[in-house]
Amino acid sequence: MKDIYFDLKQFFSKKENVVVNDGKGAQGIKYAGKMFAMFYKGDLTLKFSPERVTELIKSNQAKPHDPGTGKPMKDRVLIPASQSTDWIKLTEESLEYVSKNK
Repeated sequence: MKDIYFDLKQFFSKKENVVVNDGKGAQGIKYAGKMFAMFYKGDLTLKFSPERVTELIKSNQAKPHDPGTGKPMKDRVLIPASQSTDWIKLTEESLEYVSKNK
């Protein structure tokens, strides 16, 4: 069975200051030691500005991300597996955001 995140992991494993966390614990992609993309139940959670989060949700590209608290996060969105063709592009955008706002 192919890892749904394989292409994403391969792409970002070659980026400077980026670490693909693939082992135990939280799995995702870190920039400068901070997680900005998480592999979440077959979907992808990304960090953006609250304004961009709202735009992505309104355009139906993303869903609000609720980590189980009953309250969606203001700076994270869930990009469903059905949108996986956009994962690399959106993760690059998220990386650009976090690298400028560290």
